[in-house]
Amino acid sequence: MIRRFNAAGGFVRALLALLAALLVGAVVIALAQRDVSAPLTAYAALLKGAVGSAQGWSQTLDRTMPILLTGVGVAVALAAGLFNIGAEGQLAVGGLASAVVGYSFPGLPAPLLLLLAMLAGMLGGAAWAYLPALLKEKRGAHEVITAILLNYIARNTTKYLASVSPPRGFKDPTSGGVQRTPEVAATFPRLFGDFDVHLGLVVAVVAVVAVAVLLRRTVWGYETRAVGEGAGAAEAAGIRVSRVRIVAMLVSGALCGLAGAVEILGPTRYRAFPADFYGAGFGFDGLAVALLAGGSPWAVLPSALLFGILGSGAEIMEFEADTPKQIVAVVQALVIVAVAARIVGRKRAATTPAAPPAVPPAIEGPSKTEADA
Repeated sequence: MIRRFNAAGGFVRALLALLAALLVGAVVIALAQRDVSAPLTAYAALLKGAVGSAQGWSQTLDRTMPILLTGVGVAVALAAGLFNIGAEGQLAVGGLASAVVGYSFPGLPAPLLLLLAMLAGMLGGAAWAYLPALLKEKRGAHEVITAILLNYIARNTTKYLASVSPPRGFKDPTSGGVQRTPEVAATFPRLFGDFDVHLGLVVAVVAVVAVAVLLRRTVWGYETRAVGEGAGAAEAAGIRVSRVRIVAMLVSGALCGLAGAVEILGPTRYRAFPADFYGAGFGFDGLAVALLAGGSPWAVLPSALLFGILGSGAEIMEFEADTPKQIVAVVQALVIVAVAARIVGRKRAATTPAAPPAVPPAIEGPSKTEADA
């Protein structure tokens, strides 16, 4: 029964955090524009842009796809007690790897080429996630510090490779001043006519469901969750903690790399790897989504959709309500603050020592006079 309510609990937690953030965001909008009705106008425009039409829904789902994958990727690391803050770098490396494979084999059938490109993206992301995992297990370096530093390396390395022509890089010689790789030879088919949403959405949802099932129904999932709950106890039970952590980071990085591949292989936004791809921000959005979901893969689905709605409707909100789209970033940050405050409160409650039990009054024996008597 407890497992059955995990997804519902994650959804309720995400909804409450979002409502609190929207309320504070409304106060910020009202104060900034000096108009009490401004928040209603802004939020109405946001919803209109994100879910008010078929095109709006298409853009929302298109934006949700990579966030789903990075979110569930970070959730896997959280299940093992790790914080994969390197999701953005892994997404960039995976995106570049998929682009290189995608244009290097134009003679292959489209389904096979797409499959190879996705596998290349997953391998690229996994390889980039392996480095902080290895340093943590072999040298004791904290994965947050090493992953942050590797993000900078990923950003500059992928930018360089997409900006320099062969043989030193992968820049398209025919692109002129545009710094990008050649376009891939095949892209995901669209799901609904001319709308932006494509087969990558199915890939993302299948990945989330697969991770949720594997974490709950397999030996690997049990060991991963056991290490996340307590590495010492898991090791005492015979679980190889180092191996479990490394595998969890590899899976996490592979999912983040797959997110980069889904972006590059989409039929609309990229189709090639641009030098500034690192700034897409889907990796950091995935971090926020995983935290909002409380590490539950099932709760990643509604959490990612919420972030997709906010991101998709921001442009319309700025255009129609004259409200800066940066307010969406403020709302997203407030959502994380609300969730983090709840997590910290629970941890404090769990670690606060209980009051010592009351000492019962001592039972006095018979006095010396009574004993003599």
